[in-house]
Amino acid sequence: MSPAQKLNIPSDRLERLHYIRRMFAHAKGADLALDWSGGRTHAIRKLHAVDAAQYGRNRNFINGAVTHLSPYLRHGCISLSEAFAFVKKQFGLQADKLLMELAWRDFWRQVWLSKGNAIFSEMEPPKVHLEYQPLPDAIKQAQTGLPCMDSFISELFDTGYMHNHARMWFASYVVHHLKVDWREAADWFEAHLLDGDFASNHLSWQWVASTFSSKPYYFNKENLERYTGGKYCATCTARCPFDASYEALNTRLFTPSVAANSKQYPIKSLPMKAAHTFKAVAVFVHDEMLSAQNPLLNKPYPKIFVFDPVLCGDWSLNRLQFVADCLHEMIDVEVWVGDTHAVLMQKGVGQVFTQVTPNLKLREMLAPFSPSWEPAPKLANVRLSEQRLRRFSRYWEKVGPVLMMDV
Repeated sequence: MSPAQKLNIPSDRLERLHYIRRMFAHAKGADLALDWSGGRTHAIRKLHAVDAAQYGRNRNFINGAVTHLSPYLRHGCISLSEAFAFVKKQFGLQADKLLMELAWRDFWRQVWLSKGNAIFSEMEPPKVHLEYQPLPDAIKQAQTGLPCMDSFISELFDTGYMHNHARMWFASYVVHHLKVDWREAADWFEAHLLDGDFASNHLSWQWVASTFSSKPYYFNKENLERYTGGKYCATCTARCPFDASYEALNTRLFTPSVAANSKQYPIKSLPMKAAHTFKAVAVFVHDEMLSAQNPLLNKPYPKIFVFDPVLCGDWSLNRLQFVADCLHEMIDVEVWVGDTHAVLMQKGVGQVFTQVTPNLKLREMLAPFSPSWEPAPKLANVRLSEQRLRRFSRYWEKVGPVLMMDV
């Protein structure tokens, strides 16, 4: 493949799936299922299908009434403020649990905006001793021997999705039972998710590990059995590592942390790119603003999206297909694959308008093109101190009263 190649995304969905599979032959995973089709049209359908009352009652059950909105929120098909306002208007107080979960997404993002690349290292010293073993092949191949974990991983591979409670169980198993490096696991997991979001994903893994929380998260068989209806335990013949009281598991899994400092993971800066003297202006569309109604698309300049390997080289096939679905609805957007700098240079672009992002890699990429960072929709117009961003409870003390006003 050349350094920069323009794509012609087919309008027929089946052709589009095949086309993306061919153009990204290295990508692993299954094709995108019809009920996960990307784009704003499908996002609105998902939003209107939300049952916030049922969500509040059974969201923690593996077959509960979850919304499946997360990939659409992640890629900007709908905004968090739009989803929050709709749910609040439709369900009022019945939606309190769902509204708080939506606020969690804003909290994670606010931390990323504030801390930048620090979220890829340990935010705080761990509260228990952590080990940093590599991610084993048994996880990567869904062959742990535990029906629950293998089913969770297989669903991730097949659909790009995992129920939130299953994510917590899985992360706890990987970090605390297998003693795997949370950062390696978080990187691997994010690449397979349709809703892969560094803030929500990596900070959630840190929450489980206790490097962004006051204690580690762990669970026992009783908890797993209750919220899965016993569907895995009934057929399990393995020696269950979770079959103990919380007190016994705490003793078995944890010793107090002796680490004086949090572990730091180096972040490599991108190579500096050559300067230019081009005059053309463009709207740079990135993967957090994939809505045909994004106001930046109204600007009278060419619109350009790039599948850049630096940003999406590890993404699963179905995630690439999801993004292609989104782009198909954005009729005037040119779609390229290759090096972002090469694409913009080839187009003679000297300045870009784009939506603000906490992704510092993307900010580095666009730095040579005098970027104008246009604001994204805010969930709440509230200033948050560093202290407020240390824990969700402190964030919610400040933001909650504003968001829940008139409910």
